[in-house]
Amino acid sequence: MKIISGIYWEKGKRLYNQDSVTLQQVMTGRGRVLLVAVSDGIGGLENGEIASGYILERIVHTFYHQLLQLIYKRKGKIPLKKCMIRCFYGINQDLNRYARDREIRLGATVSLVLIWKRRYMLFHLGDSCIYLCRRQKLKQLTKDHGSSKGLAKCLGSFGFQYPDIRFGHIVGECGFLLCTDGFYKKMDITMAGEVLCPVDIKEELQVSRRLKTLGESVLKAGEKDNCSAVYVKVW
Repeated sequence: MKIISGIYWEKGKRLYNQDSVTLQQVMTGRGRVLLVAVSDGIGGLENGEIASGYILERIVHTFYHQLLQLIYKRKGKIPLKKCMIRCFYGINQDLNRYARDREIRLGATVSLVLIWKRRYMLFHLGDSCIYLCRRQKLKQLTKDHGSSKGLAKCLGSFGFQYPDIRFGHIVGECGFLLCTDGFYKKMDITMAGEVLCPVDIKEELQVSRRLKTLGESVLKAGEKDNCSAVYVKVW
């Protein structure tokens, strides 16, 4: 399995960026393993950048200290699923404790993809988004948990919410686009499918340039929120 990847991270019209992104890639005795994730601090609440940063810090720690071992030992998707649920529950507990100690409320979305041996598993809470890119089309793999009343699901100083979980297999050349709502809400999905067509992407510099092209297009369309995205081509 081969991988080409890139990241776009832009504060937009905001004073600072409450989005966090991570892309971790490890070569193991069982092949290449990849973790990709985005998290967006909830607007209107305090310390959004702390919430999103802490969420991804804990997920990366779990990746290196637990998930890689489970994959190496060929434990299958059920142990991987249980491991991430425990991770999410622990994060939520910690954010609740942090918020109580400071008498504030905070939270963030999280969308992640774990890729190994031409399989993928995604976990999702909130209104960030994961797309599967194949040929010149994008297929949304996640559900928007946002509503007129705010987020129905997230991690933070609230009750624990069970994440959406999805498993799948990778066939041929494809790409995964993970992005926060500031990136995709004004994104031209037809243009994005053409720009991120996996067949046309041959090197990492292309990924960074194409994500920047899409990011600049949504900012020109009037987006004022933070705009963050990660793209990986897998084949």
